Amino acid sequence: MSRMRTIIFTHADSDGICAGALALAAFPDSPVYFTNAVSILADIENAVGFDQAVITDIAVNISTGARLKDRIDRLAAETKVIYLDHHPLPEGFSADWMINNTASSASEMAFRHFKELLSPDMSRVALYGAIGDYRDDSLSIYNMVQNWDKRSLYYQAGTLSQGIEIGRRDYDWKRYLVMQLAKNVQPSDIPDLAKNAIRASALENELRLNVSKDVIRMRNLAYVLDQNACMSKAAIYARVYGGTPVGMSAEYRDHRDVYDFSLRAIGRINLNPLVSSIASRYGGNAGGHPLAAGGRIPAGNFKEFLLDLDDAIGEELSA
Repeated sequence: MSRMRTIIFTHADSDGICAGALALAAFPDSPVYFTNAVSILADIENAVGFDQAVITDIAVNISTGARLKDRIDRLAAETKVIYLDHHPLPEGFSADWMINNTASSASEMAFRHFKELLSPDMSRVALYGAIGDYRDDSLSIYNMVQNWDKRSLYYQAGTLSQGIEIGRRDYDWKRYLVMQLAKNVQPSDIPDLAKNAIRASALENELRLNVSKDVIRMRNLAYVLDQNACMSKAAIYARVYGGTPVGMSAEYRDHRDVYDFSLRAIGRINLNPLVSSIASRYGGNAGGHPLAAGGRIPAGNFKEFLLDLDDAIGEELSA
């Protein structure tokens, strides 16, 4: 019997890399594409002609959800689609090919879904992704951790999540990491990854100090611009040093004339529908989790977007 020709789409963060590695271990020799909630609409065209498409850790944005569903519905008429995601779905979104669980990481979902095709030892790859995505508190993850030395496990997960911060947009390098993890190679044994993790940790400390000086505080939102570093971590430190419930880091992309941004929050707030709605109002796209989100806004609308977002955060917190 011929092997099912599979193509894999995943996110380029540690959870996406691990989820993609688990899919690759289940379906060896499959091509791996890195994509995101904005790019998936175009990238999914690469799945035409394959027997199966596996999509992991790609959020469905409110503003593009209907178009994405229509496109994948048409693809699913010819190709088996397995879409594993843990981001909140737009209200009313439902599809036979979608498997969604907001309480899990994408890596945990991939391990559980493809478990019959994987060695039990691949559970540690799922754990790397869960730890890297702050989703290591579920009961099933707790039970999986019992099969490993916790100290070694968290060291390996930290090596991966820190190491990928060097060369963040080097997708050939990240594809190599997926291939190594699919073979269950420990992150510390992957050439250059541990060295990159050490360098990234030093750079993160520099970032923390820079954010403490550069942060701009609004009423409910604190932000920094163009730190040229990990945006999610810059957003965390913007929140901390700005003393606000939400922090943002944004980077200007001159080739598109847009700002890409990352948000991190604490407390009783749900960033996903809030930022998605406001971003679409200004010609952008955004989405994510209740306390972690990101997106893209045309540069000419960025200041107005910030003002509206700050107001909306205050309204939600006072409701």
